[in-house]
Amino acid sequence: MSFAVIDFETTGFVPERSDRVVEVGIVLTDGNGRIEDEWTTLVNPNRDVSAGRIHRITAGDLLDAPDFADISGHVLDRLTGRVVVAHNAPFDMRFLYYELLRADYAIFDRPAALCSMKWAGRMIGTAKLEHCCEALGIPLDDAHSAICDARATAQLLPHLLTACSGAAEWLSDVQRSAAYRWPAPNGCPSHGAPVLRGQVSSVADEWLPTVLQAAWVPGNPEDEAAYLLMLESALLDRSISRTEGRQLVDTAEAARLSSATVRRLHLDYLRSVAVEALDDGVVTETERRDLNAMAESLGMPPEQVDEALAWAAGHTESVPRSSEFALRPGDRVVFTGETDRDRGEWIATVVAAGLTSGGVTKSTRLVVAADPDSLSRKATKARSYGIPIVSEAAFDRLFHRYLHDD
Repeated sequence: MSFAVIDFETTGFVPERSDRVVEVGIVLTDGNGRIEDEWTTLVNPNRDVSAGRIHRITAGDLLDAPDFADISGHVLDRLTGRVVVAHNAPFDMRFLYYELLRADYAIFDRPAALCSMKWAGRMIGTAKLEHCCEALGIPLDDAHSAICDARATAQLLPHLLTACSGAAEWLSDVQRSAAYRWPAPNGCPSHGAPVLRGQVSSVADEWLPTVLQAAWVPGNPEDEAAYLLMLESALLDRSISRTEGRQLVDTAEAARLSSATVRRLHLDYLRSVAVEALDDGVVTETERRDLNAMAESLGMPPEQVDEALAWAAGHTESVPRSSEFALRPGDRVVFTGETDRDRGEWIATVVAAGLTSGGVTKSTRLVVAADPDSLSRKATKARSYGIPIVSEAAFDRLFHRYLHDD
């Protein structure tokens, strides 16, 4: 009997509520535990990622990842006809059960799987995967990566087969998993194009070359204003997330802006911020740091900041100030995701300072997310309304300014 070792990375621990799978790794072995094949992909959970500190997956990593329903047929095709193995099988099988339910499969009970954590504990007295790997000399180079954990579990399997396969309870666990009747895949099991860890890092700023290499015709002043408004919203936290970058590309395309026009608008925006920084005659370290961050986000060299400040020194009266974002009393600020500071504390603090909070409405001024690329319902709704989404650190800076500006 051959084996299929599976591991999930998830947004949390409770699939019965709203936690979802964000990555799946499957390793296939023969009956002796020799690895035959492996497959992995990130999965879009359509909600906030939450547990990123553990698995190091961000919302930006998942923008192009398939939904679980899109890969469900391929997952089932790999599991069917094999003994399924998972390290802490109850955890992984609960997630698999609820993901299949959400994908409209007729599944009536939690799938059966051989739990390598249970049997490792009996064999060597330790159960955590990292401890098992350390005890048996199994490499675990990237813990909490689904394929790395599945591969390590697959390498643990031959040790378990040698030590435990004679036990009656082992045979019972194997037979129960082998006898489980998996639902037929919905449609044809499609392999699809897996989205892997590390792919995003090579294209993190894909929006910039896209918008600068375009051959659109120059737009009119109203079109340019729309792009500048989107740019200002994106740079509230001094960086441009993948989602914001794509919005900028869409805005430039809709406005039919040429690459030369976009470059000019980027320079105009940097210069307008430089004019603001020189308004009191002194450029503080914080202002200089903000200008440097903006220039980097726009693909400009550091010298461009010096040029912008030199230019601004001679044009402080002739150039309109940038419409810098500022909170006002009564503004609605909405929080989503796991913030460093307790969300309840944040809400109590902003309300005491004269702001409001609650759900996302068209009148919401700002959404604060643990990840600016957040896939939560609040973040998705905010984007549909054109509401800026900023990180907690950026909001802390905006809130500090709100409290101390006259």
